Amino acid sequence: MIANIRKITLELLRSYEEDGRYVNLLLSSPKLKGLSREELASLTALLYTTVENKIKYDYLISSFSKRSISEIDPYVRDVLRLGLCQILDMESVPDFAAVNESVKLARHGGESGFINALLRRAVREKDNLPYPKKEKNLCRYLSVFYSVPLPTVKFFASVLGEAECEELLLAFSRESGLSLTVNERKISKENLLLKLADYSAESAKYTKNGIVLKKSISPRLLPGFSDGEFFVQDEASRIAAATLNAKEGETVIDVCSAPGGKALASAIKVGKSGTVYAFDLHESKLSLIMESAERLGLENVKVAARDARSPDKALLGTADKVICDVPCSGLGVFGKKPDLRYKDISVAAELPPLQYEILEKSALYLKPGGTLVYSTCTINPEENEKITDKFVNEHPEFKYESANVGGLDLTAGHITLLPHKHGTDGFYIAKLRKNND
Repeated sequence: MIANIRKITLELLRSYEEDGRYVNLLLSSPKLKGLSREELASLTALLYTTVENKIKYDYLISSFSKRSISEIDPYVRDVLRLGLCQILDMESVPDFAAVNESVKLARHGGESGFINALLRRAVREKDNLPYPKKEKNLCRYLSVFYSVPLPTVKFFASVLGEAECEELLLAFSRESGLSLTVNERKISKENLLLKLADYSAESAKYTKNGIVLKKSISPRLLPGFSDGEFFVQDEASRIAAATLNAKEGETVIDVCSAPGGKALASAIKVGKSGTVYAFDLHESKLSLIMESAERLGLENVKVAARDARSPDKALLGTADKVICDVPCSGLGVFGKKPDLRYKDISVAAELPPLQYEILEKSALYLKPGGTLVYSTCTINPEENEKITDKFVNEHPEFKYESANVGGLDLTAGHITLLPHKHGTDGFYIAKLRKNND
């Protein structure tokens, strides 16, 4: 790994800590201009892995130094985090290089000696690190080893049980690769698989229009991207779109659309004779949806900035299908968005009233006999089945409708997808139908 990559990553990590910026936004920094594809890939891996594992690294730093992490200079702490990342979680970096290059980042002799001693100890003890005793306090061990705040681990354990909680955290730590949705208006899945044969591409497990690449890569580098033959979409989101089952000529309204995957998937299905309205509260995100629609050649997508709690009166009662993917705690996507894991879990308790209001207002768009899919990227029952159960109980004109997507059985009209069971993001999907009366 080139020394300059470490220096730039350190600067980005300092910005992440001091300014609270999201990791993905840091990767658009001007500091990255001029880097080669390989250099950018190395930097991205180092930054994401360091952020993802910072609880683990901080625990080890405190253990080795016998000092509270708050007592260690923030700059030195970040140098140590980067060093530990390379030693413990990046097999491609030799231990001596990780130590020596970290020492070079020190600002003076006192720092270099401390950094050198701590990282050399990590190298010596890397096969027997002083984690909390698993048999003594499993949740504490899981929190440190998988770098997830203890309250969040305890929440997962309360929902799934301790054993399955560890399976979930392990699944979050695995590389997920890249998931693509085929634009069947331009190319068949079979032909796109042939184009992507050099990228270990294979069919998605559940959806007919999905392709999965085992390794992550910028989609812009793949053949067919500029021709609009695919777009990036996780299998869970694709399952939600398949559950909606939009058909040729239908009108679909996506009330919280960004980043737009389900709207784009629906636009492919409804064709030129149908229309997809993609609304989002944040106007800045709509341009990304339109850019994707234009690249895919989808002229049937209409975007507008709109608060989902204030539906467009002109469209009430006009939609065949509605997509209601509400703002949520994001507890199902820790594997792809490492900074989400550090959000205060208690904030999730504030979301259900908002989610329920959005669901109620979104349902007003449906025609009699229309279908609504409610979804989240969380596994929190309070944001999921408790919302839709309450809605069905309070709105007798709606009922759950069963579905089957690639063998996934939604007999009860809803399902919670789990990374360790389904190989997808953590996701909740419910299908609701409005009575014809």
